[in-house]
Amino acid sequence: MLGSMYSAISGLQVHQTKLNVIGNNIANVNTYGFKSSRVTFSDVFYQTLNGASSAGDNSGGTNPIQLGYGAKVNSIDVINTRAGSATTNRALDIYIDGEGYLPVKDSDGIIKYTRVGILSFDAQGNLVDNKGNMVLGIPFDSATGLNKLNKDGTLDPQDLVPIVVKPEELDKYSGISIGRNGEVSGIKEGDPTIVRAANTPWLRSAALTKDSVYSGDIIMSITRGEEVDFLPAEGITDVTVDPNADLNGEIRIRQDGSDYFLILQDGSEVSGTEAGGIVTFVVDDIDGNPVDVTVDISGLDFTGVSDISLGTVVANEIDISITTYNKAGETVNLIGTWEAGDTSVKIGDMTLEFDPARFGTLDTSDVQDRIIGKAGPGPGRAEKIANLSVAKFINPDGLSQEGDGYYVETVNSGGAVITVAGREGTGALLSGSLEMSNVDLSREFTEMIIAQRGFQANTRMITVSDEVLSELVNMKR
Repeated sequence: MLGSMYSAISGLQVHQTKLNVIGNNIANVNTYGFKSSRVTFSDVFYQTLNGASSAGDNSGGTNPIQLGYGAKVNSIDVINTRAGSATTNRALDIYIDGEGYLPVKDSDGIIKYTRVGILSFDAQGNLVDNKGNMVLGIPFDSATGLNKLNKDGTLDPQDLVPIVVKPEELDKYSGISIGRNGEVSGIKEGDPTIVRAANTPWLRSAALTKDSVYSGDIIMSITRGEEVDFLPAEGITDVTVDPNADLNGEIRIRQDGSDYFLILQDGSEVSGTEAGGIVTFVVDDIDGNPVDVTVDISGLDFTGVSDISLGTVVANEIDISITTYNKAGETVNLIGTWEAGDTSVKIGDMTLEFDPARFGTLDTSDVQDRIIGKAGPGPGRAEKIANLSVAKFINPDGLSQEGDGYYVETVNSGGAVITVAGREGTGALLSGSLEMSNVDLSREFTEMIIAQRGFQANTRMITVSDEVLSELVNMKR
């Protein structure tokens, strides 16, 4: 009786365990990435009442007579079958369409593996899962976009790197997506730039620093200095222009017999006096006083030409006033100075490159509150941010469950083989989806009924054993 009682008790225990496993499966029927478990039983041990005997000359062999003493839990196995995908339409949700796990690192530095791909960027620019663990990716060369892998296309888990983007850079990305091979990319707002306005031939280019916050119209005004410089034309030497001369723009020289004339930008002419190969022209300064322009004509050839360009008279100095706005719409006032011969001037966060000859000849009235361009972000461009990694194990059934959808490797799972999604037998990644639970409710309900009946039968066995023992006790009476 005690043997049957023990067997019944062990039967209750194993069936209770099975009901616990079934209950856990059903509870997680809607848990993303959950893998159901199953329980298998085995018999415990046997008492041999009579051993087996071999056949003799006049008798046959006999089988052993053994009495069993119940059941025990043989194993609780994780069923690692792949479940279907649930569409979420969220770009940073991913579904592994095949074998593999996403490696993440917890706050203690332990690498764990999961199939729950609920990812996001935190305030510090770290790509994390829904528990705040850092997602590990494959290092890559930002210049070429190529992943840094071993020759066989794999990587050791310790060589993985957390995926981190500087917050100020992450703020410039839009349309972040994850490709089938795990490439995280986005449309990055271009660096701050200036689109030049039309009819500014004297402005060769305009650029902003990468951290500039200027936005909107760029308005320029100028003030010419009182003195001028002379920029000689190609091949012209020995021309002197008094810095106080009231001249602006190109000047040319014309020969008429033995007479010479200086042609000014407005088309008017000034006659000169020649002495010893040097022609002197007298012009006014801004106060109306006479000043000289001298030209050595010994190297000039007037054959077949009506006149010869000597060069350009430009302002010696121009004060530049810039008005623009920041991203909050607040006015930003900037001041700079251009000196004759300068090709560029840095004013605030912008660098303006000029054609010296053209810019130096501008009058104040030419550039008075004039829009020379518009500041803003450059055109967006697709850019690789990171590359997710996928881990595969020789024996995924040997992984140890840690809860929250995490697994850690064990001595029986084998080491993780890290690779690019879709390679080395791993599944590709599907963005905008998550893996559903692989719990089969119809199967679980069937198993629950079987376990319930098994439990019920064992309780009945205890009741019967108790009644038999009671009868034995009553025999004494």
